[in-house]
Order: sequence, then structure tokens, then C-alpha cells
Amino acid sequence: MRIKRGRKMNSGKRIKGALAGRILRVDLSTERIWTEASEPYAARTLGGRGTNSLIMLKEIEIGTKWDDPANLLCFGVGSLVGTAAPGACRTDISTINVFSGGKGSANVGGSWGAELKYAGFDHIVIRGKAQRPVYLWIQDDHVEIRNAGRLWGKTISETEDLLWQELGDERIEIAAIGPAGENRVRGSAIMIDTAKAAGGSGVGCVMGDKKLKAIVVRGHGKIDVFDQHGFMEAVAAANRQCEDNREKVQSMRQSGAARFENPDFEGWETCMVIRNGQDDYWEREKRDLLMNPETGVASMRRKVRACFSCSTGCMPYMEKAPGKYREMKGEGFWINAIWSVARFDITDPETAVAFWLTANELGLDTDYAAAGLAWIFECFERGLIDRKDTDGIELNWGNGEALIALMRKVVYREGIGDLLADGMVEAAKKIGQGSEYYLTQIKGQPSIEPFRIPKGWALGVCTSPVAGRHLRGATRGPAHSGPCDVDFDITHSMNQAKSVVWQGKTKELEDNLGICNYVGTWSGAHFLKPANFAELVRTAMGLPVTEEELMEHYAVIGRNLEKAFNTLHTNLSREDDLPPERFRREAVQKGPYQGAKADVDEFNAQLDEFYALWGWDKWTGLQTREGLEKLGLQDVVQKLGAKCLDKKPK
Repeated sequence: MRIKRGRKMNSGKRIKGALAGRILRVDLSTERIWTEASEPYAARTLGGRGTNSLIMLKEIEIGTKWDDPANLLCFGVGSLVGTAAPGACRTDISTINVFSGGKGSANVGGSWGAELKYAGFDHIVIRGKAQRPVYLWIQDDHVEIRNAGRLWGKTISETEDLLWQELGDERIEIAAIGPAGENRVRGSAIMIDTAKAAGGSGVGCVMGDKKLKAIVVRGHGKIDVFDQHGFMEAVAAANRQCEDNREKVQSMRQSGAARFENPDFEGWETCMVIRNGQDDYWEREKRDLLMNPETGVASMRRKVRACFSCSTGCMPYMEKAPGKYREMKGEGFWINAIWSVARFDITDPETAVAFWLTANELGLDTDYAAAGLAWIFECFERGLIDRKDTDGIELNWGNGEALIALMRKVVYREGIGDLLADGMVEAAKKIGQGSEYYLTQIKGQPSIEPFRIPKGWALGVCTSPVAGRHLRGATRGPAHSGPCDVDFDITHSMNQAKSVVWQGKTKELEDNLGICNYVGTWSGAHFLKPANFAELVRTAMGLPVTEEELMEHYAVIGRNLEKAFNTLHTNLSREDDLPPERFRREAVQKGPYQGAKADVDEFNAQLDEFYALWGWDKWTGLQTREGLEKLGLQDVVQKLGAKCLDKKPK
């Protein structure tokens, strides 16, 4: 059907370029489709994740659950996506977090976002539930809700093949869920370009609950910028910065996990979690078995692919010959894949690659799978469950076949998999016997993150507004992330709060503009800096902003919108920003950081500073009226009411 124009929204500053200009609204319950202008929202937030957060805060009523028809599923393409800005490829997907009940968000690259903008839309906001499986077909101004009956039950690649056949256009871009999302497995992802996962917060679970199998896009338009000449000069300068760091570029072009092929890389010592948190040290011989360039994971890497408008590229394409598992091909073996298999003490390269590619095909978030299933492996080891509970599968450390078999049981809700599919926190309540202690989770979401050794990483993960994910400020020292001009060491608490807040602000800007943080501020190369963001915004969007305005106004607005949503929709408190109890009580057993653990007093001191830097009350973590009004968020103050403190942070 042809879409109708909807309501307008008042704004202050005007954006004069880079946007497609419209938000697409779809109600799956009534099949109503309409649009409204995106520019007024972007003028307040810069767009992308910020606009998604603003829409959710304004429109989702208190008490709404993730599986209510009134829950929104928001797709927000970054404001610079579709232009020549380096790394501008990212899309934010926001909804109610299935784990915490607060703000949920996952960010993903590829080419889908650019195609949506070429079709004329910056955002899609979906409400309601379809009565039958459907997919959304967007071709420029033609938007249609179509029957997805023959797609339901298919894997990601099968779904894409069927859609290419049905629509007869190989240039369509597809965002889809697999069997995991269809079966409402809590840790389901939304997959773009076959293997790029919007993981975390259970966004794929929400999409499956709405019976929406896919969103398929084809656009024939273009994106205009405010100052074409100035913008191309800013792009050229940014590209030169990327190329000037040749060593880092070459590492990225091998793959995002290439540094771990060196068994002496510091990440092996500081960022591993072994056997579900029983230790944080993995022996060198095990690293060699997994990542040896000739016989390990790297031997299955055939090439490296790049997302839309990326100047580096980092996504490996893997080919695995038949062996323990069938022949497999596909994108993806990321740093998270190393962390995932290490939790099971798995050193077999074939299993590692098969785990990752299988999860992608089934539409399952690998972080959720690794953290949750490692917990159930430990329950098995400790005798809290036995073979009768696992349908005869021996959940022993190092057993890769057991891991993949159990993962498939979760996706298809078979046997014990049905229990685990509803979330590990709920499963722990049913298993009981103290099993909750061994589950690594933050605000209800299973987490693969390290908490004992990397102090800034732990702080960033624990304070993430989307519950236990590292891409909201986690830092590992200036060689990897955080500001270049601040002296901080990965293992020491000094200056960590300042660095985590800085990284949180830059990630807000990157998600709003759609710039990949690996091309931005988080790869250690610092290819782009906030000054680059300011110049790109001025020339592409026509907003006369300074670097300081971006960092101290727009970035802070975005974080406060998410904070306010969590305050209104959850009972989360300062206690929920602490590391899991196990990592506070049990120390690293071996290696150079033997004895390290998450010290509560030290962490609380970091929290005090962290809250103060964001302008929040350090005792409660709540926002203050003064801080919100300074940002022009009077409407947020009214929404929060008594949950917004009148006093200044102490």
C-alpha cells in the first residue's frame, strides 16, 4: 500500500541534510501503515539510537511488558548512514529488554541501514502483533505486510534464499530472525546480511513474539548532505586518519580476532573467563590449539569482508571442511567467539567455528548462549542436574559436541532446552540448590564479560543501561579504548570512571550517527575522534555544533533518555550496578593476576565518580531535576516526577 503522512513534531535547531526525512510506522495488529517526519526527533538527539530512546520514553506506558502488543520494536538508522562518511553503516534496534524490563538495544552493521534510507526512511517503529507470521516489504514508497508462512521455521540463509526467489531482486537487504526468535528464545538476535547479529536485550525474541519474520528493503533514492564540498573534505581527512595507522588497519583487515592469534597478546591475560568463571587464566598451550595460524581457527579464514562505507573491514569469511560437524561456510569469527568457547574450556578450532556459524544460522545471540550454557555445564559438574535432565548429554568441560547439541535444544525448545529458552534466571529459580550463584548475569541478562582484572571493562559492563553488555563504555586501556589523553591502566581503578564515561559518550554519538566504533573511537587506533564527528555533522547535517556540544549535550541527552526509561520501567538500583557476587568473592586462581577479584569498596568508589560525572546522585544513581533541565529535558523531568531528585549530586 502507499503510505500516508502523519503528525509533525516541533523542534528547535533544524537539520538540513543527511536524513531520509521520514519515520515509518507499522501497527501489525491493525495493519495500519503511516509516516511522520524524523527531523524534529533528530534535532533533539542526532538520530539513530537517540531517536529510538526518545520515542520509547514518550510512547511506552509504565507497566508495559516486552511481550505486550503495546511494546515497540524500533529500528533506527544512524544519521550519517547512506553517505560517504567512513564506517557509517550502523542501525540501532531498540525495544523493552526481555531480561531487565528496561531499555533494550542492539546495534548492527552491514548494508541494510543504508538501503532503508535510500528507500526514504530513517526509522521504522513497529507496534502490535500479527495474527500469523508476516514479513514487511519496503520498496521506496511501497510498503506491504506480506504472508511469511513458508518462511516460518527456516534458518537465516534459507529465509534469505526464499526471499530472493520470491522478490526476484538480489539487491534487496534483509533483517530476519531464525528459529530462535520464532520460538521466543530470550537470547535471540536479529540477523542482517546473513551473519551480522543485532544481539543482546532479546530483540529477536520480541520480533518473533510479534510474528514478524523479516523486514526486506529495496531503495532507489539518494541522501543529500548540507555542504557537499565541505563534507567530502571532512571525509577525505577522516579516511587519511584511518590509513595513517597502517599497522592497525592491517590487523583489522585480517579479522577482528587476529590479535588473539598471538599467544602473548595481553588480552589472553586480562580478558578471559574460563569454565564459567572458575578462573580467568587460560594456559598457553590451549591458546595455541585454538588459534594457531596453521592448524587453528585462522586456517579456516578465507577472506575478510567489510560493511557499507567501511575503510578497514574486519569480518572474516570462514570455510570449515566436514569433520565432527557438517561442512560450513559463512561470515564471522569474532573475539566474542574466543571468549565463548573458553568458558567451556574448548580448544578445538572446528568446534569454535561451528558454534559461531550455527548460532548465526539459528538466529541466536552467542553471548547469551555461551554465558547461559556454561552455567548449566557447571550445574552438571556440581551434580545439581544429571544425565536424566540433559537427555543423556554429558555436559563436561571441553565437550564441544555437547555444547552444540545443547544449543540446538535451546533453539528448538527440546527437553531441558525449553527450560533454558525462557531465560537463565528463571531456570536457576527452578533448579535451585544455590545454582543462582554460578550464573553470570547483569540485571537478568547472561554475560560473558570479565569482571576481575580489567577494571574499566567491568565498570562499563555493570553500568550499561541495556544490562551487561560491553559496548556502552567498557575500556581496556588507551591501547584499545578510552581517551588518548588520560593515563589509565587496565588493571588499576585510577581514572577508569572518567574513561568509561568518555567512551560511553562517544558510543552514544557513534550509534546516533551510525558510525562503527571500530572505525571510530573503540579499536585502539582512534581512526576517528569526536572532532571528526563534529565536522561531519556540520557539513553533512548542517548543524553548527562544536566537539564540546556533541560530547556534553547530545551524547549526555541520549544516555539520560535511557536512564529515565529504566527508572520508570524497572526497580533497578545502585546494587544492580555491582559485579556478580562470584567475581567479588572468588579470586583468579592462576597466572600473572592470581588473586585478583572485583573489590567491592574499590568498585563503589568508581561508581561514585561515575554517577557524578553523568550528573546523577551518587547515593541512589538517580537523575536530578537540575541536570535534566540543563539539557532541555523538562518533559523527562515531568515524566519522572518524584523519581527525579531535586537536589544536586553530593
